[in-house]
Amino acid sequence: MKRFEAVAAWDPEGKVWWCTNDELPFTTEAPSFSELEVRAGEIGQEMAEINGLVAPGERVEIRVVKEPEPRAP
Repeated sequence: MKRFEAVAAWDPEGKVWWCTNDELPFTTEAPSFSELEVRAGEIGQEMAEINGLVAPGERVEIRVVKEPEPRAP
């Protein structure tokens, strides 16, 4: 199984979570973090196959991590 990581952030204006991965590549969004994880897994699998990073049908794991929140100075 090939593993990839996507970095997620909250967009307060759009009220959605979004994440991106440059290696596959993809960007997606969802209204909740758990929905984002599901969506990233679906898109990540598809993009890995399309871009020849895995054999057709080979499983990939997409780990979605939250971008660190900026700290107040």
